[in-house]
Amino acid sequence: MESEVTIDALEQELVACERIIGRLRAHQLGLMVRLDAAQVPQMDGSRSMLEWVAARCDTSHDTARMLTQAMRQFAEQEEISAGLTRGDVSFDRALATARLANSGADRELVEASRRFDIDGIGRLAARHRHVSRRTEHDIAAARHVALQPNLDRSSGRLWGELPGFEYSTIEKALFQRSDELPTQLGTESRGARLADALVSIAQDSLDREAPESGRAPAVTVFVDADLAAPSGGETGAEISGNGLRVGPGTLERILCSGTVDVVGVGDGRPVVATDRSRAIPPAIRRFVLWRDGGCTIDGCRSRYRLEPHHVLPRADGGSHEPENLTTLCWHHHHVVVHLRGYTLDPASPPQRRRLLRPLANGPP
Repeated sequence: MESEVTIDALEQELVACERIIGRLRAHQLGLMVRLDAAQVPQMDGSRSMLEWVAARCDTSHDTARMLTQAMRQFAEQEEISAGLTRGDVSFDRALATARLANSGADRELVEASRRFDIDGIGRLAARHRHVSRRTEHDIAAARHVALQPNLDRSSGRLWGELPGFEYSTIEKALFQRSDELPTQLGTESRGARLADALVSIAQDSLDREAPESGRAPAVTVFVDADLAAPSGGETGAEISGNGLRVGPGTLERILCSGTVDVVGVGDGRPVVATDRSRAIPPAIRRFVLWRDGGCTIDGCRSRYRLEPHHVLPRADGGSHEPENLTTLCWHHHHVVVHLRGYTLDPASPPQRRRLLRPLANGPP
C-alpha cells in the first residue's frame, strides 16, 4: 500500500518547485539578454523588448514587463544571477536583492539584506535609489492608467503607474473613502472596499453633471431578444460604447438608479426602443428621501449617498410609486443589494428593514 505523504514532504516539495521556477527564470532571462543583444525584437518588427516578449512568449504585458525589468536588473549582478541559477534563492528574493545592489547600496548592506523579508529589501532599495530631476521627469512622462475589459467582456481591469506624490494622493483618497463606507456586514476584503471607494468617488464626479437627479448620465443597453429571452436576460445584453456585457442583476440596478435607453434587437435590426426616462421622477425621489429620513436598513445610521430603491424590482413589474420605494445608503444599495445579491425581507417594518441572504447557488 502506498505510504501516506507527510505534510513536511509536501512543504519541501513546494519549496523545491519555487527553486526550480527560479532556475528556469534565470535561464529565460539569459536567453532574453542574448536575443536583445542580437536585436531580434527590432528585426521582428516589435517596438520594444517588452512588446516582443509578450507576443513571442504569449504572456500578458504585466508578465512581459516583469521579465524585461528583471533582465535589466540582473545584467550587472552576475553573482546574484548565479545564485538564482544554482537555486540558492527564490526569483523574487534575487530580483529584490539585485534592485538593492543597483540602487547604489554598499556591499555590506546588500549582504545584510539576507536577514530581511522581500518587502524589507524593497524598502531598502527605495531608500537608496537616487531620484534626480531627470528621473522625476521620466516617471511623469511614463504616467498612465490603462482600462481593459476581460475576454468575455463581463468585467474590466484597470491598472497603471503614477509619480509618487500623485500615487500618494490617490491612495490617501481611496483609503479615506473606504473607511467612511459602512461595513455592517463586515465581510468585504480591503481590496473590495478600495474598489467600492473608487466607484463612489467616480460616481460623485458624475453626479455633479446631473444635480437634479443625483444620478449618472444616461446609458444605452442593447438587448438581443433572440439570446436574452430563452436565458432570462443572462445573455445578449451589452452596454453601448464599450461593449461590456451585463446580466439581469445589472439591468435591474440600472433601471433602479440610473437613466437608461433599452434597445431590443431581433434579426440584427432594432425592433423596440424605450423612451429615455429617469428611473425615478425627481419629485418622487425627493419625497421618498424626505419621508424615510435616512437608510431604512435596521441599525444603519449612514447618510452617505442616500438612494431610493425599488422593493419589488422594476424587472418584476415594480412601479415608481412611493409605496414601492425605500431609502438605502450607497453601501447597502450598491454593494449589498445589487452587487452581493441580498434582498429586502418583505415581512420587516418599513423603517427597520432586514436583509435576506442570497440563495446558496447565487443571487435570486
